[in-house]
Amino acid sequence: MAVPYNQGQWVGEKRAMRLVDQQGRLLGKVSLLDLGALAIVVAAIVAVLFFPGRQAGSVVQVGGGPTLPVEVDMIVRGVSSRSLEPFQAGQKADLIIRNQPYGQVEVVRVENVSRTVPVVFPDGRVENLPDPEPYRFDLVFTLRGRGQRTENGIVLGNNRVKVGVPLELETFSYNLRGTVMDVRLLQS
Repeated sequence: MAVPYNQGQWVGEKRAMRLVDQQGRLLGKVSLLDLGALAIVVAAIVAVLFFPGRQAGSVVQVGGGPTLPVEVDMIVRGVSSRSLEPFQAGQKADLIIRNQPYGQVEVVRVENVSRTVPVVFPDGRVENLPDPEPYRFDLVFTLRGRGQRTENGIVLGNNRVKVGVPLELETFSYNLRGTVMDVRLLQS
């Protein structure tokens, strides 16, 4: 008959070494939780190194084709300003596409497209009057720069520029964020 003795061993029997002990250690040395964490870290490193994926909007320019003149229409809604004086055509401005600096572009045209409000008069006629908020403008900027034409669209710097892409325009007088309305290749 075996008698219980010291830490679960039985007197007269050999203790067989368990693969996982009561504390969750493999072969009594390494924690299973540590092994699991190590496996996840190694899998993440392997995934990043061997399957890097594709960055959204980034374009690798192979061959560096010819650059062509490009015009981009950008709409900026709700600009708070006392006047339209700071927003003049002919200025040079820094352009940022998807938070990536592109360089300088020329502001070719600035158009005020502020909203109008339909007003009904007592005699039944309806007139569209300017929005009553005096210091708020909606502006369309036409910007000119140089870019490349690829099979996926027009590329400025290393970014594809399409309708809806966020842009940031900065000069000495203003810093505005808007979106692309139109992109055109000009004949050189």
